[in-house]
Amino acid sequence: MAKPRTQTVVNPEELNGEVNPDIDLISSAPEDWEFETVAEESPTHVLFDTVGDVFVGQFKGRITIEHTVPVDKEHPNGVNTFDLFTFRGQDGELYAVNTSGKLDDAMSVVKEGAWVRLTLVKFIPSKKGNDFKDFRVEVKKN
Repeated sequence: MAKPRTQTVVNPEELNGEVNPDIDLISSAPEDWEFETVAEESPTHVLFDTVGDVFVGQFKGRITIEHTVPVDKEHPNGVNTFDLFTFRGQDGELYAVNTSGKLDDAMSVVKEGAWVRLTLVKFIPSKKGNDFKDFRVEVKKN
């Protein structure tokens, strides 16, 4: 339950019957109220760090994340942006996978709503020191 920083004492009689005085006034709502989600929680990041790692999820799209960083020559406005592929898992939760050259190409032909299986197949050595991750991308047949 959410806790307010300050509390205001409300006399339930002053609410003209709009709120049931038997429920917690800041964390509960009458059973006949309906809510629609306008923003979801941040997705859980999926990490591929071992050859053979697999993730299966329903593709939701590509999102751009912005976060504040110290101002420097690479971030003159103090903002860093990066893209993530987002998925809904079979458990109903949101997940995110980092973009990469191989995934960018493969995911460009995957339609939103398609079920996808991503498998880390191997690491390809890079001259920059960070090995490239090589993925197999599979889409569920209809």
